[in-house]
Amino acid sequence: MGTILDYAREETRSFSEYPFHVADALVFAQLSYDLMPPDVPRVRTLLEHYRSLPNRLRGFDLRHPGRSLKALVRPPFDGPGLRQVEEELATYERDHPYIEEHAGFGEPATDRAFYRSLGHNPRFASVQVSAAEERFDMDQQTQYAAETFRLPDGMLVLAFRGTDDSLVGWKEDFNMAYQYPVPAQRQAADYLEDVAGLWDGPLVLAGHSKGGNLAVYAAMNAPDKVKDRITHIYSFDNPGFTQDVVRSYEYGTIVERITKVVPEASIIGMILEFSRREHLMVVKSDAEGLGQHSCFSWLMDGDRFELADGLSEHSRTFNGAINSWLTGMTQRQREHAVDALFRVLGASGLASTTQLMAAGPRAIPGMLGSYVGLSGEERKYINQALWMLATATWGARH
Repeated sequence: MGTILDYAREETRSFSEYPFHVADALVFAQLSYDLMPPDVPRVRTLLEHYRSLPNRLRGFDLRHPGRSLKALVRPPFDGPGLRQVEEELATYERDHPYIEEHAGFGEPATDRAFYRSLGHNPRFASVQVSAAEERFDMDQQTQYAAETFRLPDGMLVLAFRGTDDSLVGWKEDFNMAYQYPVPAQRQAADYLEDVAGLWDGPLVLAGHSKGGNLAVYAAMNAPDKVKDRITHIYSFDNPGFTQDVVRSYEYGTIVERITKVVPEASIIGMILEFSRREHLMVVKSDAEGLGQHSCFSWLMDGDRFELADGLSEHSRTFNGAINSWLTGMTQRQREHAVDALFRVLGASGLASTTQLMAAGPRAIPGMLGSYVGLSGEERKYINQALWMLATATWGARH
């Protein structure tokens, strides 16, 4: 039994021999967590250059007027291949402490081994990367990143990064309980429209954790001419949407193209999970509790995921409890509960979930004063949320 790490090493057939499928979507979703070297073109730079008519006219070639006219409308996809990107990252690592730059959910060394395998795998090595975008804003409570991969047949895979290790990133996830859209969702929709305007070709959207939510949001809010080019949306253990959203016309236009993949003890993927129309794949994992959120724990047999019989009892219980809790509050109460929770966590003086877990009980004194200062209602909602999360995590281990 293997994982996506083994798939990245061992599946060497070309995309013409073995077409793109769900495991490949997970590969690109996971790649979005890694660093974006300077040689990967930024989407803002591409847009500024190709929206400038004088700049584009300078490249007009009278010997090939047809090709030049097409370039006036659609710039070439000139991003580096994954092999080149991997080599640049390896060089970067020699001079920088990689762990401080890590954005993924899990061990940096595992992510690097994953990228290294893809860079040396003929199936993936020549896949080009471009249109990188990354934004982190503490004031707006937003953490967002995306990049686009071009397959040899011209398919464009837009990968949206999930929640990183920062409390800002996690706060934006929880903001989804009362705010729609959050800044990252709007940025994802703009990104899809920008990339579709830059290049022709079929579009596939993918993302893990919050990235999966961004992929679905971007697709459902795309202009019709862009939406028609989307062949599929892959979301991996991602928070969902409120009932109003999943009942909306916009969601209905793309739901048949969504494949959602979750581990059998899913916790993150059950938050705001109200849709019953998405194609849901439940896969086996060799981790426990929240550890199953890491896609490196999902089991595969060769090129296929090992499917579970369904969600575990504890995952289903958590799904019912968390969503009943959220729908049982007014929007104002949800906002106050989320703000209070992160006010308490922020009082620790720590900026990331890794730092909080490493500090353990030492973080409590810093948070205690903030907790005591909360209203009775705010303490009640925080206690309920922490109890549900602890129960789901503990129950998945026993």
